[in-house]
Amino acid sequence: MAQMTRDAVPESERWDLTHLFPSAEAWEAERQAVQAALPDIEAFRGTLGQSPQQLLAALSLADQIDERLERLFAYAMLERDEDTRNTAAIQRYEQVMALVVAAGRATAWIQPELLTLTDEQLRGFLDAEPGLEPFRRLIERTIRQRPHVRSAEVEEVLAETAEMAQTASNVFTFFDNADIRFGTVIDSDGTEIELTKARYLRLLESRDRRVRRDAYETLHAPYHAHRNTLGALLTASNQRDAFFARVRRYNSALEAALKPENIPLEVYTNLIDTVHRYLPLLHRYVSLRKRVLGLDEVHMYDLYVPLVEMPKRTFDYQEATDTVVAAFAPLGERYVNAVSEGLRSRWIDVHETPGKRSGGYNLGVYGVHPYVLLNWGGTLNDVFTLAHELGHAMHSHFSAENQPHPTSSYTIFVAEVASTFNEALLRAYLLERSTDPRERAYLVNDALEGIRTTIFRQTMFAEFELLTHQVVEANEGLTPERMMNEYTRLATMYHGPDFAADDQLAVEWSRVPHFYRAFYVYQYATGLIAAMALASAVLSGDEQARDRYLAFLAAGSSKDSLDLLRDAGVDLTTAAPYDAAFATMEEYLNTLEEALSETQA
Repeated sequence: MAQMTRDAVPESERWDLTHLFPSAEAWEAERQAVQAALPDIEAFRGTLGQSPQQLLAALSLADQIDERLERLFAYAMLERDEDTRNTAAIQRYEQVMALVVAAGRATAWIQPELLTLTDEQLRGFLDAEPGLEPFRRLIERTIRQRPHVRSAEVEEVLAETAEMAQTASNVFTFFDNADIRFGTVIDSDGTEIELTKARYLRLLESRDRRVRRDAYETLHAPYHAHRNTLGALLTASNQRDAFFARVRRYNSALEAALKPENIPLEVYTNLIDTVHRYLPLLHRYVSLRKRVLGLDEVHMYDLYVPLVEMPKRTFDYQEATDTVVAAFAPLGERYVNAVSEGLRSRWIDVHETPGKRSGGYNLGVYGVHPYVLLNWGGTLNDVFTLAHELGHAMHSHFSAENQPHPTSSYTIFVAEVASTFNEALLRAYLLERSTDPRERAYLVNDALEGIRTTIFRQTMFAEFELLTHQVVEANEGLTPERMMNEYTRLATMYHGPDFAADDQLAVEWSRVPHFYRAFYVYQYATGLIAAMALASAVLSGDEQARDRYLAFLAAGSSKDSLDLLRDAGVDLTTAAPYDAAFATMEEYLNTLEEALSETQA
């Protein structure tokens, strides 16, 4: 079963990059124009303190160039990700990354020069010039970051390192998407299947344990074979994080990742500690799997097969879009109309094709629209991925629609709230309409899987990531063997006494792309915890809760992330949302155990 070629994909199910630029030639002309505009920024050096109006002119020019760069970057990245073997697209991506570095170098002096002014002067400028209001957050963040901003000369050197700093991530991306081949797996009906990442999850849901094990071993084989190289890449990425933290006078890479967004370190460490307290719930779930599946021990490849067997079903993409649009109805007509516009206006690249980047993502482009990458496989998981990425897309859409460019991008910390909120709406919609007890049990099992993979698994990733950075920062030597041992230890601790480690598990860390984006993954867990609380309020019919949530989507980065969530109705610095999430998990477990007892009786 070969992959669909890109030419065979219907035009309506391929994103339209002409919304960004009509052609590669137009892109190149704009790249050269932006390159030519960079020296204009230099003319403002040494003048920012002359007047509020002079500061406004400088910041406005830098922001205009940044917005133009975003479009250039979006076109290059999206074209590259369509087919990571496309050398012309790769070249454009490298060109725009070089331009991003040049722009960073051209603007590197702005923040240090701002900090030659006192806090009182900067706040006085804000009060005196209304045009500076879109830049209030930038100026306030600069004041807050005063201890971590270096001299103009040092900032220029740091800007020069930006492209080089992405080397480990770029090498991993090309290895993981363009170079690697997994081979084939024989399905339970005897069909030979070319293994891809999108098909991998479907095979892990097979009732045939031999198929699950073969898919698991086949997928991990190239990672295991290249574990030393992949270990060196991840070590280099961690060393990069530690370097920038030291240079900017942070105590750790974790602090460097969280402090700029005013996220207390305790949010990260308390998440890990809280999940540890609730590990007995995960152990109970793993034990339930062992009993229902009739296993002597549970391996990682046994965790994805549904405990309730349902007739095999493949979801047509159009059917899936109709379903998610209906599920979003509690958010009101404006939200549903925006989703419908995106679906019919070629915002989404739907199907898995040779060379296409794996997984899924949303890329918001200010002044244009969001773009969504999928690798459609037709499973229920793919339907949830569609809802998930549309959550990101609507967050981008409403923020861009309601915010000036400087505050239009939401922060990483809140990035996963809108996506997992939509998953909660979809699950509630499907449960409400299901009359089949087995189907309802299946959906409850799927909800438990969401909690397992998003709260427990991502927190396990976060703990591994914290540990590897601490090893690098302590100069203890982060070797592939140590990564394998620590990852195995964590996985065994998280999943409990009925879980069995194996050679493939030991290298699972080596295929996680998010580890190249320091301290990102914990936000999947906090995002789901926040989303569960917010969705529960909206689904209860509370119109004020709905309006608060829509205001959150439109707020971009106009406030600190924790404050935006508080305004929406959830406070992640308290225990309440965490305890509520695990109470919901316990309810799901009780429901599933009862349903399974009835079906087995």
